Amino acid sequence: MRVSFSNRRKFFRHISLFGTIAAFPGGPRLAAALAQKATEESRRVYLSLGLKPIVNAAGTYTHLGGSLMPAEVIEAMNKAAQHYAPIRDLTRATGERIAQLTGNEAALVTTGAAGAIFVGACACIAGDDPDKAKRLPFTDGMKNEVVVQKLHRTGWTRQCEAAGARLVEVEHKDEMERAINSHTAMLYFLVADKHFGRYRDQLDAPGGKVSLEECVAIAKKTRVPLLVDAAAELPPPGNLSHYAKLGVDLAAFSGGKGLRGPQNAGLLLGRKDLVDIAATFQSPYSGIGRDLKVAKETMIGMVAAVERYVKVDHKAEWDFWKKQVDYIKSVVDRVPGVETGYVPEWVTNHVPRLWVKWDEAAFNFSREDCFKALQEGDPPVIPLRTPMGVTIVTWMMAPGEETIVAQRLKEVLELAKRTAASRPRRSDAELASGFAMDSPIDEWDAAADGLAPQHRKQEGV
Repeated sequence: MRVSFSNRRKFFRHISLFGTIAAFPGGPRLAAALAQKATEESRRVYLSLGLKPIVNAAGTYTHLGGSLMPAEVIEAMNKAAQHYAPIRDLTRATGERIAQLTGNEAALVTTGAAGAIFVGACACIAGDDPDKAKRLPFTDGMKNEVVVQKLHRTGWTRQCEAAGARLVEVEHKDEMERAINSHTAMLYFLVADKHFGRYRDQLDAPGGKVSLEECVAIAKKTRVPLLVDAAAELPPPGNLSHYAKLGVDLAAFSGGKGLRGPQNAGLLLGRKDLVDIAATFQSPYSGIGRDLKVAKETMIGMVAAVERYVKVDHKAEWDFWKKQVDYIKSVVDRVPGVETGYVPEWVTNHVPRLWVKWDEAAFNFSREDCFKALQEGDPPVIPLRTPMGVTIVTWMMAPGEETIVAQRLKEVLELAKRTAASRPRRSDAELASGFAMDSPIDEWDAAADGLAPQHRKQEGV
């Protein structure tokens, strides 16, 4: 049976038209109307299950579905679905093509960045010894220690432990050097260390105490492989080759974030010997990674995504996202008592973002109240909770959706201000309670992620 993505392709072909329309005076509202009409049919696949598709004003978060695949990626996957191919040969061929495109020795399509970390760790622990490979994750007597900075230890380092690693925490450079011994299999480095964990989105986040450059030097000196977790580090596009140029042995990227490939895909880039070994720790090979099955459609989709990414006009994309942010700011700024500002470009994904604040006591309305009001609307709008307030990110919005977000946010804040006196007065502490920063690491409330079944509201649940 043919899997058809024709309606989806038509939608993304229209997106470029919507973007052009939105650039003209009065165009954003028309673009929003056209985009809404074009997406009505695609929304039904979720509505038929009792779910409301969301407007993603947060970014490339796994719990929200990552990103939307462009037409060329969907078309390539659709074509791949019509034929068979030997998976081992396809793994090799797609890896060679992606390595060529990204300026790396080797590449492997994996099951997300987490899958890349896992198979990379397996390769570093077992090496090319088939007996050790069969024993994983039982690694007694093997090189099984992974050295990681304390601030870099997150839910993602569990992928190293799943491979059989024992994590050794350090904080300072001298500690890292002393921690490396005959049992050390790998060093792990989280690139976004300033913006995840307990310092998430704090502008003065300290980051780890050992720089990436220092870790590279230590890895070279001790001949211990260094794996960099760069899952969300696109853009900037140069990062695809940046880590290899620095001397990093392995780099893990998400395929379903900035690359806008399949959500269940990732990339492991780096040294050919280690990447080739890593490939044997996922399907179709038997063993510890047999459950890591990468479909032929996913592999071809990732090639198409990388091909698109290396040739796309990144400045034009960034400028368009900035225009969307500017539009939202111009609308929300009309609400007296509301303050807005731009998040520095270097924070997290290096894309335009907008923070929104107000006097919560005067409005008798908290940031969490605002978040919930946006989430409970139709369509649900999901922004970010950050220390800067309610934060709006536009780079994963379809053209025209910025008008929906701007209008909804303006209406919510205007209503809150107008009705402040009619609601029970709360103290500053009560207004601040319940607002916790969003975390992409296993801390999302699954019952409140904007995809709650419609019948819950109808039943008053």
